[in-house]
Amino acid sequence: MAVTGSVGKSTTKQAIGAMLRADLPERRVRVPEASYNNELGVPLTVFGHAAPGRNAGAWIALLADAWLISTGLKKTGITTFVLEMGADKPGDLVHLTSVAPPDVAVVTAITSNDDSLAPVHLGNYGSLDELIEEKSTLVKALKPGGDAVLNADDKKVFAMRHLTHEHVLTFGEADGSDVRIVRSNIVTEDGPHGKTPTGLAVTLENYHRSYQTFLPGVYGTSVAYAYAAATAVAEALDVPPEQINEFAEHFRPVRGRTRIIPGIKRTTLFDDSYNASPASVLQSLKDLASLNLDPGQRKIACLGEMRELGEKAEEMHRRVGAEAAKLGIDVLVCCGIFGRAMAEGATAKGLSSERVYVIDDTPEAGLLLQDLIRPGDVILAKASQGALETKGVRMERVMKELMAEPMRASELLVRQEPAWQRK
Repeated sequence: MAVTGSVGKSTTKQAIGAMLRADLPERRVRVPEASYNNELGVPLTVFGHAAPGRNAGAWIALLADAWLISTGLKKTGITTFVLEMGADKPGDLVHLTSVAPPDVAVVTAITSNDDSLAPVHLGNYGSLDELIEEKSTLVKALKPGGDAVLNADDKKVFAMRHLTHEHVLTFGEADGSDVRIVRSNIVTEDGPHGKTPTGLAVTLENYHRSYQTFLPGVYGTSVAYAYAAATAVAEALDVPPEQINEFAEHFRPVRGRTRIIPGIKRTTLFDDSYNASPASVLQSLKDLASLNLDPGQRKIACLGEMRELGEKAEEMHRRVGAEAAKLGIDVLVCCGIFGRAMAEGATAKGLSSERVYVIDDTPEAGLLLQDLIRPGDVILAKASQGALETKGVRMERVMKELMAEPMRASELLVRQEPAWQRK
């Protein structure tokens, strides 16, 4: 089964994996821990290898296994692959679906019903319509007898139901969704410095039953949608309801994506540092703003640049700043080359310039926040990752500066591998 979309792919992939592990022995389900979603990553997942990098021996082992598996001389022992399929440029999904045509095609979200929000990678396509056409390739590539699982709340995704004659299931908040999100809220505990976020409570309904779960250590609407998508996949595959109810026991939060991490000075970190697009940043800001905190507690957002937006880049950063102000974010730290545009957007919508900071890079942002934060604050960090070989704003560095247990960075934070650390 394959997952695509402009936001939410990795969390949805992990959620589907958790749902299937509740139903099948784990050895028969393969879900890549990393975002192996391109022309190299998808085959790596199938062959069961990590990226070999510059390791000649690893390349030899990979090529040997690829030949043995492709010729049928070696069996993987895997019955279900959950693949994330990205589309950085035109033709990517045509190639990936030719390598691994899906039995189940899941499309998360593209524009979230706001065409003015530039999706990630839009700068590599001629238009939004071209990007949507690329994403729809996954649905068109379904095997006979397959299932399309589509986000009913994104009109561009929902319209893809007309592109296939195969079975279609929908998920979302919309009435009529096959799996409907009835409720999703961040759970908090009372403490000496106010309310501390602990996880996410979600209630889903279909036509026959409801599902309730608590997911510790994560927050956000994107997780609720991932859970709903995974439940739709489970129902398409006739997974028993009692197994669906075991989802939380098998769900593994994705590093750098909507994770709750304890911070220094009795603060709470909302780590969404893996990547960013306008839609995902706005959703994370809404998640932060939704917190019902005690008087004196502050909601702080540390935001970096959103890449691959083409000519819309400055406009989108300005808009994100404006939305942060309108949502009532208390302090905004703007990093990277479009930080000033973001700050200008915030102050234009009423956020005091005394509560807006423009910072060139993440080390400086980390030092600033160490001095700025106080007990009870909740700090969101989010930015695009950039490529390994290019310099970019790396929000996981801010998280490492602020986390209460930095010795757990390799366990909790994204991009802690040596190649990234040398950059």
